[in-house]
Amino acid sequence: MTLGVFTAGIYKFGWDDDATIEVSRIIPFPAFFVNGTPVSYARYQDYKKAYTTYVTEFYIKGEKKIDINSDEAKKILSDSDKRIKDLLVKNTIIKNEVKKRKIKYTKEELDKSFDEFVKRTGGDEEVKNNLKKYYGLTVERFKTEFFVDTFLSGKLQNAFQEDKSLNAEVEKKANEVLAKVKAGEDFAELAKKYSEDSTASKGGDLDFVKKGQLVPEFEDALWKLTAPGQTSELVKTVYGYHIIKLVEIKGEERKASHILIKTKDYETWLDEEVKKAKV
Repeated sequence: MTLGVFTAGIYKFGWDDDATIEVSRIIPFPAFFVNGTPVSYARYQDYKKAYTTYVTEFYIKGEKKIDINSDEAKKILSDSDKRIKDLLVKNTIIKNEVKKRKIKYTKEELDKSFDEFVKRTGGDEEVKNNLKKYYGLTVERFKTEFFVDTFLSGKLQNAFQEDKSLNAEVEKKANEVLAKVKAGEDFAELAKKYSEDSTASKGGDLDFVKKGQLVPEFEDALWKLTAPGQTSELVKTVYGYHIIKLVEIKGEERKASHILIKTKDYETWLDEEVKKAKV
């Protein structure tokens, strides 16, 4: 009987009082599912309460300085509901991937990461006061229930950077384009067809550049080319795989073109996973 009352209260009437939330910690009513994984009603309400407190205290009362009962304030708070759900969807995807990859961590690692966060954001007392004022949270609760999501995201990002298999198909494609360049096919036409950079429509033309304007790996490869018309091997940067062509030398400047085959980075992967998630 009691279970039925709370079920109706949550799903029919939208109960979000403290008693209901406490019951939902014991009986894990789902707020929604992400690819079949439940996000508990208690967790959803915890995030909602913390985020709403932040938006109210920091943004509405602080930056905007508007009446909390105004239509503008109500619109801001209403819009925040979607942001909360989007964040929980993202966090659930991250946790599932961490579990899938069997990424482990220790309490000491989490504590160290949190201590570094505290140092970056003003120290113990300031963090404690800000958490209480803007989120209504204690330091320990913030660390174990909220900061841990940021920590896991960082762990997963590190795993992606070390995972060579993630971009195996991208590297294969880049090598296929490189083979076409070496076979003498027109560089500009190949750039228009295959490059994923904004310069593709211009045949990969970067115009004249000087040292210091490019990422180090690209710059080093370009300056190793000594005669106009020469092309590089594959050059890996944070953006992906480049094939670089030296077009002209003018004093300290180099005119270059390039073909970029983008690698899939962590943020790109996460954005794609969020878009295709079944919620």
